[in-house]
Amino acid sequence: MDIPRVEHRFVEVDGVRVFYREAGPKDAPTLLLLHGFPSASHQYRRLIDALGTRYHLVAPDYPGFGHTEAPEGFRYSFDALAEVTEGFVRALGLARFTLYAFDFGGPVGFRLATRNPERIAGLIVQNSNAYQEGLSELALGAIANRPGVPGAEEAVQPLFTLPVTRGQYEDGTTDPALVAPDGWTLDQHFLDLPGRREAQTALALDYHSNVALYPQWQRWLREHRPPTLVLWGTNDAFFLEAGAHAYLRDVPEARIHLFGTGHFALEECLPEIAPLIAEFLDALPVERPPLRIAVLGASGNLGGAVAREAAARGHLVTRLGRADADAADPAALAGAVTGQDAVVASLKGGDRLVPRAAAALLEALPEAGVNRLVFVGGGGSLESAPGRRFVDAPDFPPQYLETARDQAEALDVLRAADTTVDWSYVSPPPMYLVPGEPTGSYRAEARDTPLTDAEGVSRISVGDFACAVVDAIEEGAFLRRRFTVAY
Repeated sequence: MDIPRVEHRFVEVDGVRVFYREAGPKDAPTLLLLHGFPSASHQYRRLIDALGTRYHLVAPDYPGFGHTEAPEGFRYSFDALAEVTEGFVRALGLARFTLYAFDFGGPVGFRLATRNPERIAGLIVQNSNAYQEGLSELALGAIANRPGVPGAEEAVQPLFTLPVTRGQYEDGTTDPALVAPDGWTLDQHFLDLPGRREAQTALALDYHSNVALYPQWQRWLREHRPPTLVLWGTNDAFFLEAGAHAYLRDVPEARIHLFGTGHFALEECLPEIAPLIAEFLDALPVERPPLRIAVLGASGNLGGAVAREAAARGHLVTRLGRADADAADPAALAGAVTGQDAVVASLKGGDRLVPRAAAALLEALPEAGVNRLVFVGGGGSLESAPGRRFVDAPDFPPQYLETARDQAEALDVLRAADTTVDWSYVSPPPMYLVPGEPTGSYRAEARDTPLTDAEGVSRISVGDFACAVVDAIEEGAFLRRRFTVAY
């Protein structure tokens, strides 16, 4: 028999002790299961048993739910739930995953997706609304309760009682005998714990913040078009069937499957839904795992372009500025880049910062367990003829002279080093590094003289220069060599 081994653990996230369930091979596609109200990760137990041998399944409990322990004074809001979930994802090192968003999992998951689009490999929506037309009159009435509205706190209290908890599971089902009583019984147990009623009241009064974000979530869907599977219990008293079809406006390729059941569709229809999820996960494109890339100087023109290009390709980018680490301090650098796959350095500054940073990086990266470095240098160190650098010419622009000499010295530091670091030093053209978006059409070669076009001009846009840097990281190209880029 093929039965998964399910682990039950806690992880600390900003003072919150997050409980989670995890099963399946970690090198398989990851499915992040975000639960709804008033439940917790236990609502996915049967789904984990069904899919947990083939896929990597992770199901956390939010603060205020299930076994997760939040500190006294934790301020409950959907933003706060999303922040803790985002920290949880990072703590577990979930670089890329398919998001399963059910009920409250939509507001939490869509916040996570819009903040970290590079992490989302696919989207499964199950009775989780992102469109106005998906809200029933019952839902609209509940959403109208918000802080400052007279009687609002009192009006939401029935939501936390046993009849409503049980009704969310059984109402709308074809056969209530197929719904185990364990789910709603356990939910009510957690709702009745000390402090939970106050937490749920705060969230109920904050639900209107989700509706306000619908346009932002729709824009993310429209712009990123993630592979999407929509599963919907059509007898849901809160979220109408129209909310399922609405996803097609922004993701026309989405697959929609409707079930004649209620809000907790997995309870009654797991035998029909689990194979659809498996088929969806199997059909996702096989991707190269995203790289963790730290960019020193990401606030600058070139560093910022590299960071944006890497993130657009789905890599996990850590933007590091002066406040994060002293670029000339090996110990500070090692602490800042530990856990990264590669480091890009795009720096400038006085007091020979650039060559000192090159030396510091060569010392820090082995300590941090990082062996890939791309150092963004200048075009002044390129040669107009063998042995004749542009920076040494008498007519070299004086306003750029100090920076160009520092960048040339950094190249000398790299070339002279006895190091295990696989470094590359990239030089733009000596003159024509111009604004512009990436075209993907350019040349990159390991050489000390500029690349030129048919007219003898060496030119590249900032966007294509950034593409060449990320290409060098992805392809492992130009190791321990200087390369340059041009059209």
